[in-house]
Amino acid sequence: MKTSVLASGVLILLLVLGSTQAADATGAKYDWTGFYAGLNAGLAINNSGHNLQPTGSFAGNVDNPLETDSGNFNSTAFTGGGQLGYNYQISNFVIGMETDFNYNGVDESNSVDRTLDAPLSGEFIHTVNQKFDYFGTLRARVGFTPSDRWLVYGTGGLAYGHVNSNSNALFTFQGQSLDNYIGSSSNTRVGWTVGAGSEYAFYNNWSTKIEYNYIDLGSHSYTYDDSTRLFPGYTYTTNIKTRENVVRFGINYKF
Repeated sequence: MKTSVLASGVLILLLVLGSTQAADATGAKYDWTGFYAGLNAGLAINNSGHNLQPTGSFAGNVDNPLETDSGNFNSTAFTGGGQLGYNYQISNFVIGMETDFNYNGVDESNSVDRTLDAPLSGEFIHTVNQKFDYFGTLRARVGFTPSDRWLVYGTGGLAYGHVNSNSNALFTFQGQSLDNYIGSSSNTRVGWTVGAGSEYAFYNNWSTKIEYNYIDLGSHSYTYDDSTRLFPGYTYTTNIKTRENVVRFGINYKF
């Protein structure tokens, strides 16, 4: 899926470049100044990570044999949404602002199943899930026009998104459950984004674009205790780093 979408993007870009000369030959000077609105769709490529560590009375025990486990999320999912912005053109340079709001299909789990180290015995099984419901950005755009209808730009600014996570840390012995730690988190994260893109005005006030954005919503943690209440004060903590690469196509209408 990644390959087909990226190949389509390259094809569109080649078509844009090939048609630029024909559009310029008409002598019509295109002006990027004005408000615009549009839609986008593409791929959200997860680049997040997590670690699961014993805390509370576990961490206070100097003879604690438990380890910190870690893992990565790397799934790819659909993203789509809408954008609104304003451009101002000065000679061959274009500056502006854009905001967007997008659905995010990332919903991924990462699991570890390992034998406990001595003096413990049995198995430790844990699963961490991350679900990225939506994200939005508020970005500056700065670019130049190699030709009237072709805009190449860099972009960056504020990013935000809603992230859900849940964790399950289970101790077993000879197939029997001994101790289970279950926790979850749901919150809106705020971070930053940076990227670049290319946009082509193909007809009157209509333009199409291809864009890449790296999104970093920082880290957050949540702590939870033994669901059986057999060992009060003993807890686990999950730390999540939320990061994504977004590749998308869009279409805009300039008012």
